[in-house]
Amino acid sequence: MTEETRKAFRLLFPCLVSTGMGQAMLFAILPPAAREIGLSSIEVSTIFVVSAVFWAFTSPSWGRLSDRVGRRRVILVGLLGYGLSMVLLAAVIGATLEGALTVTIAWPAMIASRCVFGAIGSATPPAAQAFVADRTGPEDRAAGVALINAAFGVGQTLGPAVGAVLTVFGLLAPIYFSAGLAVVSAVVIYFWLPDSPPQKPRNDRARARLSFLDARIRPFFLLQILMQAVRAVTMITLAFFLQDQLILSSEETGRAAGIGFMVLAMAGLVSQLIVVQRLRPAPSLMIRAGLGSAMIGFATLWVGDSFGIYLVGLAFLGLGLGLVRPGNAAASSLAVSAEEQGAVAGLLNAVGVTGNIIGPLVGGYLHAIDPGGPVFLNLLLMAGGVVYATIHPRIRTIPQ
Repeated sequence: MTEETRKAFRLLFPCLVSTGMGQAMLFAILPPAAREIGLSSIEVSTIFVVSAVFWAFTSPSWGRLSDRVGRRRVILVGLLGYGLSMVLLAAVIGATLEGALTVTIAWPAMIASRCVFGAIGSATPPAAQAFVADRTGPEDRAAGVALINAAFGVGQTLGPAVGAVLTVFGLLAPIYFSAGLAVVSAVVIYFWLPDSPPQKPRNDRARARLSFLDARIRPFFLLQILMQAVRAVTMITLAFFLQDQLILSSEETGRAAGIGFMVLAMAGLVSQLIVVQRLRPAPSLMIRAGLGSAMIGFATLWVGDSFGIYLVGLAFLGLGLGLVRPGNAAASSLAVSAEEQGAVAGLLNAVGVTGNIIGPLVGGYLHAIDPGGPVFLNLLLMAGGVVYATIHPRIRTIPQ
C-alpha cells in the first residue's frame, strides 16, 4: 500500500465515522422523540423498515454507477443525501412538536425523509468500498475493507455518547449535528479525496452479467445474509436474554445490555483495527476464523450462567463479526474484475439489508417461545457456516 493510498484512506476514514455516528445517534434519539409526538413502537419500526427496503433496491445501482462515473461523485451524493434526510427528519419532528403538523401527517413525512436516506444515502458504502478496492492489491484488500467497516464501527460506538452530550441543546440537536457533519465530510471529500477514474468494461456484457446469482460471488452473498441476520437477532434480543437469564430489573437490564453492546463493539474494532491491520490475514482465513470465533461466542452464551461469562461470549462474537464482515467483502471483491468493483459492493450491501429484515422477525418469534432460542439458533447457524466455509471450493480458493 503506497503512502498516497494511506493518506486517502486516512481522509476517508473520519468521513465514514461521521455517518456511523449519525446513525447511532438517530437510533437513540428517534424513539423518545417519536413517543413524545405520539407514535407507537410499530410505527417507529416501520420508518426504519421502509428505509431499509429502499436501501436494498438502490445500493446495487449506486455501486454500478460508481463504476461508470468514478467513486468520489457517488460518495459525495451519498453524504449529501444522508445529510438532507437528517435535516428533513428533524424538521418534521420539530414542526410536529410545535403543533404545526398533526401526527397523521408527521408519520408518512418521517417515512419519506428516511426514504431519502435509503434511496440516496445508500450511495456512500458501495462507492467507498470500491474506492478501497481500486487502490489495494490482493494482499491489502482485506485490511483496506476492514478500515471501512471499522470507520462505521467507531462512529456507532461514539454516537450514543456524543448524542447524549448534544441533547443539552435540545432533543433534535444531535440530528442537526449529524447533518452538519455529513456536509463537512462532503466538502472534505470534494476538495481533497483523489478520484478513481471510471472503469471501462472489457466487453459490453461485463456489468450486465453480475447479479445476485453470479456463481463467482454467490457464496459470499449467502454468508453476508447469514452474518447480518445473526447480528440483527443478537442486537434485538440481547437485552431480553440478559434480563431473563440473570433475573434483572429494567434498570439493571439497561446497564447490563449497555455494557454488553460496548464489549461487542470494542471486540469488533480490535479485530478490524489491530488484528487485521497488523497480521494481514487472507480473506478466506478471516471468514473461517471469524465464523469459528462467533460459534465459540454463542456456545459460551448458551452454557453460561453469569454476567462475566456472557461478556466473554460477546467478546468472542465481536471478534468473529469483526473478521467475517471485512473478510467476506474482500473475498467478493477479489472474485470479480476491476470494472465490477462498484457493482459487487452495491450488491453486497443490498443482500446485507435482507438479513437485517429477516433476523429481527425470526429472533422475536423464537424468543417468545424460549428466551434462549435465538442464541441456540445462532449457534447452529455459525456451526453450519464454519462447515460451509471450510468445504465450499469458491471460498477455499479465493485469491490470497
